[in-house]
Amino acid sequence: MPKMHRSTLLPLLLSIPVGAVSARAQQPTPSTFAGKSFEIVSIRQNVTQGRGNGPVNLAPAPDGFRVERQPLTNLLLTAYTTTAGGLFLNNIEGLPDWAKEMRFDVDARLADADCDAWRDPKNQPAMLQQMLEAMLADRFKLVVHREMKEKPVYELVVAKGGVKFSETRPDEPRPVGATLPGGGVMGDSADGATHMYSMPMSLLAALLTSKSDRTVLDKTGLSGRYTIDIHEPQQMAAPSVNPNGDNEDERRPVVADALKSVGLELKSAKESVEFLVIDHVEKPTEN
Repeated sequence: MPKMHRSTLLPLLLSIPVGAVSARAQQPTPSTFAGKSFEIVSIRQNVTQGRGNGPVNLAPAPDGFRVERQPLTNLLLTAYTTTAGGLFLNNIEGLPDWAKEMRFDVDARLADADCDAWRDPKNQPAMLQQMLEAMLADRFKLVVHREMKEKPVYELVVAKGGVKFSETRPDEPRPVGATLPGGGVMGDSADGATHMYSMPMSLLAALLTSKSDRTVLDKTGLSGRYTIDIHEPQQMAAPSVNPNGDNEDERRPVVADALKSVGLELKSAKESVEFLVIDHVEKPTEN
């Protein structure tokens, strides 16, 4: 069996916003479910070393939301989304250090009366946001506000000649890997590529943001879920080729080179980017 090469994108799952695949405008919003909250919530600090056994699972459960060894940042990324369809770690201001470093196990269960609505794919993203916001306000005493700031961004667009990947087929075998929000999977392939299964472009943009000094916005116009193999250059461990370069090409993230092979590219732009500002937050009491 070929030796598996560990992708540099895969560890970034801990920084991926679940909200990046949230409901669009025509679907329910968190305000639709105002007043809804989880019936039972258990939060405990996890002090074990490493990431634990098995792949990361960030998908909601049929009866609620359960995660292990997650920082508060990931709960924020799940609960709050932006007008662009996703919130990224570098778009949160005012976080204390412990919110990035401490890890928590969260077991949040629905009331029986809410289960049918929760299991409707149209409702679940908005219900999850509303219920997590209520949980964070109650258990972490979280108070936030949002600000729009014009910033340099990268737009993820389809390159000339079109994409070199296809939509995930209904009969396509589901690979082993980390389960992403909405049911997608990401893992390593035998030839060293990052293998993405049932991947929406908004979530790919979130991954690329984690490898860049700018927010990456999905401007591809591709609304499906795709199977993509991205062969990453070894130097992807660095955020960019030369952050202090004299021209735009020198400053562009190294991952841009890997995108060309699948028919995507990053274009520089300036757009209003939404920031989540933390006004108050406390460590939760355990139960």
